[in-house]
Amino acid sequence: FGLSNKFDTEFPSVLTGKVAPEEFKTSIGRVNTCLRKNLPVNVKWLLCGCLCCCCTLGCSLWPVICLNKRTRRSIQKLLEWENNRLYHKLGLHWKLSKRKCETSNMMEYVILIEFLPKYPIFRPD
Repeated sequence: FGLSNKFDTEFPSVLTGKVAPEEFKTSIGRVNTCLRKNLPVNVKWLLCGCLCCCCTLGCSLWPVICLNKRTRRSIQKLLEWENNRLYHKLGLHWKLSKRKCETSNMMEYVILIEFLPKYPIFRPD
């Protein structure tokens, strides 16, 4: 369904001077822990759904779709919590985004780190 089983913990060079590498690794570690807890259950339901797909006319795949949606929502909530806790104060915004793979026409989910615009606080109204 396009959701990775883990995200890379390597510190991107573009964040140098913006975020401590330890904070970055902690945040990615939390996301990877969430994936590690949820994805084995999704795989079991996917195998079961594929085996029973012909008998149920595809309805056996609904639990997998719902579990995948729940996993995405929990990651989005976790990223929003991280944003409110730290990253918005540093002028960054993390979000889960869907994009097309470079090697095929399939879609995948990635974590985008956007730089928030700085507001001129000394400018008169």
